[in-house]
Amino acid sequence: MTKARKYFGALALISGATLSLVACGNNKHTNSSNANKTNHKFSETVPVKSIKKGGTLTYALESDSPFTGIFLPELSDTSIDSEVQSPGLESLFSTDDQYKINNKGAATFKLNRKAKTVTIEVKKGVKWSDGKQVTAKDVEFAYEIIANKDSKSQRYTESLADIVGLAEYHEGKSKKISGIEMPDGENGRKVVLHFKQMKPGMLQSGNGYFWECAEPYHYLKDVPFSKLLSSDKVRKSPLFFGPFRVSNIVRGQSVSWERNPYYWRGTPNFKKVVASVVSSSSATQAIKSHKFDIADVVNTQWDQTKNATDTNFIGEVPLSYNYLAFKVGKWDKKLGKNVENKNAKMNNPALRKAMAYAMNIDAVAKRYYQGLAFRVNTLIPEQFGDFSDSSIKGYPYNLKKANQLLDKA
Repeated sequence: MTKARKYFGALALISGATLSLVACGNNKHTNSSNANKTNHKFSETVPVKSIKKGGTLTYALESDSPFTGIFLPELSDTSIDSEVQSPGLESLFSTDDQYKINNKGAATFKLNRKAKTVTIEVKKGVKWSDGKQVTAKDVEFAYEIIANKDSKSQRYTESLADIVGLAEYHEGKSKKISGIEMPDGENGRKVVLHFKQMKPGMLQSGNGYFWECAEPYHYLKDVPFSKLLSSDKVRKSPLFFGPFRVSNIVRGQSVSWERNPYYWRGTPNFKKVVASVVSSSSATQAIKSHKFDIADVVNTQWDQTKNATDTNFIGEVPLSYNYLAFKVGKWDKKLGKNVENKNAKMNNPALRKAMAYAMNIDAVAKRYYQGLAFRVNTLIPEQFGDFSDSSIKGYPYNLKKANQLLDKA
């Protein structure tokens, strides 16, 4: 398993490759030349050895605060909650190395541009950890959780509202989501999503225009939306269709997982998985003492951990990013959109570019990120292949050019 972090900027862009010490795992391929400059000293995968069945995998989640324990991705909104539920949480879709959705996952995917639809069909034998088949209603129910205001989900977005009828359901104008069709009924396995507009990014995972998880309607249907966040069915005994199911939870501190006997891909190699929270102050010592099989190495900890013995370090360039933004307008509540202010101070391209060229991102990355971060040239990283333009140079430090641009501003 590999965990990593990445930082981009809208003008001045920086990416960081975080490391993991691992006993076993796999890593998505990256063809990024920038990634190679940062990651050249690290392998992307651990040495290949014969598989041993059984045993317990332990891994550390570095955090200075406990996880909230919301085992429902439609309601959880912290990265540590996402990580702690990863042994059981599985997406409906699988992807290739450029994150394009394929049909190798728990469900198949078919996009029809002319009809403005996406058809999702859950594979037969994909079952929840209680043995029940994942159904069309389970796929639709996830959208209800997100769009129902009583659930207080933070996942509802304008992008998801491109699904026909989702906005009306969200506003309480409709009791059903008209644009989510279940041709074979709620207990069938096929769902057809109807969209107002089709978007180029819909072929890629994480595009934001449709949800990629399902939730067990048969298990949660009796829990009011307003009570989901506090329900024991969500916090103490959640269901998943991934390789593992929850066996024990120490609130905020650790989660123990056991094999899901109904897992559609077959029996997982490990018998158990234990994820534990470790504070940043004790993480380095935990790594050196081999307390865990897998642990993140924060960039700032590299100098303290790089000499750990009997340890494999692997690196990956992830996809999340931070960016530098400028205020050039304001939100108009009546119109429901952002309105540009042409007289805004920052509404001057030359001024914005000057600020970008004046920031020495490369020096900051070298000094504060142990050389494990780098400036990237575009908001679309090279992992997306042809969608990324490698000819864009970005904004390398150039004080002379910054001053010239300021003179024009």
